[in-house]
Amino acid sequence: MHRALAAAALVVSLSLGGAVPALADDGARGSAASPTSAPSGPVLAAPASVAVTGSARDGGVLIAGLDGLAWGATPSAVRVQWLRAGLPVEGATAARYRLTSADVDHRIRVRVTAELGGATATVTSAPRTAAPGVTSERRLRARLTALLRRLPGRYALQVDELDGGRRQVAVDAARHREPASVYKLFVAYGVFTRIDQGALRYADRVRSGLTVRSCLRAMIEPSDNFCAQDLLARVGVARLNRLLHGHGLTGTTFWYDGRRTKTTTTADVTRLLDRLARGRLVSERSTAAFVRLLETHVWREAIPPGLPEGTRQASKPGSLWTATGFVQTDAAIVWGRRTRYVLTVMGDRGATTGAITRISALVHRELQGPSGRAFHYDRQQMRATGPLVLTASAARGSHVLGRFGAGTRVEVIDSIRTRYLVRIHGRTGWVDNTHLTLRNPVL
Repeated sequence: MHRALAAAALVVSLSLGGAVPALADDGARGSAASPTSAPSGPVLAAPASVAVTGSARDGGVLIAGLDGLAWGATPSAVRVQWLRAGLPVEGATAARYRLTSADVDHRIRVRVTAELGGATATVTSAPRTAAPGVTSERRLRARLTALLRRLPGRYALQVDELDGGRRQVAVDAARHREPASVYKLFVAYGVFTRIDQGALRYADRVRSGLTVRSCLRAMIEPSDNFCAQDLLARVGVARLNRLLHGHGLTGTTFWYDGRRTKTTTTADVTRLLDRLARGRLVSERSTAAFVRLLETHVWREAIPPGLPEGTRQASKPGSLWTATGFVQTDAAIVWGRRTRYVLTVMGDRGATTGAITRISALVHRELQGPSGRAFHYDRQQMRATGPLVLTASAARGSHVLGRFGAGTRVEVIDSIRTRYLVRIHGRTGWVDNTHLTLRNPVL
């Protein structure tokens, strides 16, 4: 009978959320207080710890693990108090606590106190630092919406924070759109998957005679269309569609009908890069190779200039002229000073890279805080690591326009597979990519 009454008292105390007097000490564990005379019955003892589960972000709910706490005896009452930076949060006396913007960047603990016969025992949880959440998401969405109204063109976008508060904002992200060269991310996914399966090797040849390794580099680094088509043919359109749709990328499809040949959504592009950044898209070895390619491509004039100088990013942009104006797209994994995030922006009807830069700068500022000087896109993106022979056409045996040594700065204009159209010291011609590397990678 004694245990039944005690259990009932415990339930009543928890449901009422009885207040705990403010305690100055924020230590992880208190000690049992004893009456002036020796106890004649069971004695309370503080448990070793109390677990806290749940989402530690603004808008998330933390839950104190009260079940199974071993007090050494059955308490007559158990009281809960949540603490912010060591001080009691007014009214936060239940087992569940919903975090607010006032908690952001503060250490949150729960203190649980048991009572029995005038004695008390207290245990305090380890701290959880509250991250930004729904309040920040609402502010970012509102500011992005206001910015989009002022920009030329029409845009869809999605932001996914990979850690910290894991904030997410999407604007028109489910609409099917022309991806421009961002589609090459999906082709690369197909290639790396086939390599992981053992069905394809880097040394295998594509229909043009180049190796898979050479075409992967050309498809991403200068965004070569010829190698992209070679690799797509090697993977197979039907096989790639099955891969994408079977892994939840149902908004992306490749086909041939004489007009449009591909479609995707901002949500699908973001989801693919999210998985790549987390190491959940392809094997560990293929992940490293895939990310390295995206870190060293030459076109960095959309998302990157919206980031602070020196910020690591791995991105794939795209540009395409259509009957309704320019399509401009960019998608990036960004390693910010606080958290990592993925940003995908897809614009059409006269979209511009400058507009995407402004979107990128706003997102970075909201997620990472104020920053210093922005990245400057240098059109002389590459440098020679060995001798370069500049020719009048893409054919290697064509008329030689000039010869240049290691260290020469090179502006890339276009490509046909591994032959790059470049400008060097005012001369425009073609060179092989063998002795070219990105000048200022941030890895």
